[in-house]
Amino acid sequence: MTASSQCPHLEFSFQVNVARFENDTLKMADISGRCVTCAQPLVFRCAAPMGINWSTPTLSPDAQELRVPMAVLGDDVDEGKRRPSYSIKEMP
Repeated sequence: MTASSQCPHLEFSFQVNVARFENDTLKMADISGRCVTCAQPLVFRCAAPMGINWSTPTLSPDAQELRVPMAVLGDDVDEGKRRPSYSIKEMP
């Protein structure tokens, strides 16, 4: 048995990094987490696609980062503004 399989995974630590462009009210929160006891990374289990998209949540290729677009309540977000995005397709 590995140390991780013996750990009850009851406490977690999360890190949130925020990406932004200058002069843009839209931001991206990159969220990752680990078990405090055994330090194993968390894997996000959701139907979000892999990549970066400024209009919908996405995952990193290893599913250890959840990327979520966000804005401060009351800020005007220019939805038509072009922002860099990419998607990753799984190989068949």
